[in-house]
Amino acid sequence: MCQSKVVLINGRGAEVIMTDVVLMEARDDGRIELMDIMGNRKTLSGCRVESVDFISHRIFLREVS
Repeated sequence: MCQSKVVLINGRGAEVIMTDVVLMEARDDGRIELMDIMGNRKTLSGCRVESVDFISHRIFLREVS
């Protein structure tokens, strides 16, 4: 299985904000949309992709001001 965990990095540290993510879409307006294996969706704004670790299946997002 190739689901990923999405981790948000901010001034308070890092927290997993979604697990079992199968789809991530970066929108032109700066939003990032996530969908998990069950079809649940989450939309984030005010962050950017920091890195993607394909080995450990983790996506790191950084909060921006």
